[in-house]
Amino acid sequence: MLIAKAVAVTLLAGTFGGLTASPSGDAAAYEKQTQLEAERVACMTERGLDYAASPEARYKWQPGEQERLAGDLKALRAYRAKYGFGVWSPNVYPKDEVVNPVRQENPNDKTLMSLPADELKEWRAADESCFSQAVKEVLGKTVTSQDDYHDQLDAAVRKSLSVLDQDERLVQLGKRFAACLGVNRTAPTALDGLSHTKIARQASDVAKKAWKGELPKGKTAIFRPNLKPAQARPYLDKEIKAALKDLDCGKDFYPAYSPKAVEITSRVYQEFGREGAAQAVSSRIYRKLV
Repeated sequence: MLIAKAVAVTLLAGTFGGLTASPSGDAAAYEKQTQLEAERVACMTERGLDYAASPEARYKWQPGEQERLAGDLKALRAYRAKYGFGVWSPNVYPKDEVVNPVRQENPNDKTLMSLPADELKEWRAADESCFSQAVKEVLGKTVTSQDDYHDQLDAAVRKSLSVLDQDERLVQLGKRFAACLGVNRTAPTALDGLSHTKIARQASDVAKKAWKGELPKGKTAIFRPNLKPAQARPYLDKEIKAALKDLDCGKDFYPAYSPKAVEITSRVYQEFGREGAAQAVSSRIYRKLV
């Protein structure tokens, strides 16, 4: 993450959460995740390097969150009436854990900050190698790096979700949804998050205009504005209107689409040893921008 006074910009490559279809599936994925970390510890220890296991913390569901993921219209409306799509609300409600969840600190951060440049380079190279080895041992998958792992995970989700574009009922609901929104894209997977993506892109444009200094090069960056609550409030008000219109247009679409999308995504995350977490909804939206 690059931070400036005006905005914070997050490089999203490799930033993933998940969707959860069932507690049992989540538990199985978390077990694989823990096994991956144990293998990394053993591998790094063999190389004489320190590494502390850092599996992602078990996710704590917010009230109504699972219902929203299942397409429950009442829960969706209650959330959107206050937070919109969740783009500008983190600025307006900085202390609200619903949109500003507490982040787990990586136990290896202090070690990395203490290493000189040459040793840090060696540590990172070893960690990439050990991660790839762990993925092979635990999951039976071949990856060249952590970025490659995340890219494969994302590609697997997209490929698996594409079956929903062949679902006749969803296709018909998608056409009505698109007509109501006034958009040309009618594929169910394209409509999922389409309005959200538009708001996120607008927010990124606002942040870019406020960016002080040279823009990051290399990986595509999505900018998140760092406005104060009063400054962000007008943007959130517009976002809420857009989110409620999207929900009104998709009142038949979301209850039919969301449960299937959640189930499919959960299976893929379990295959890749990733515990499901609701933040993947936002991650998936932002990845459509890059």
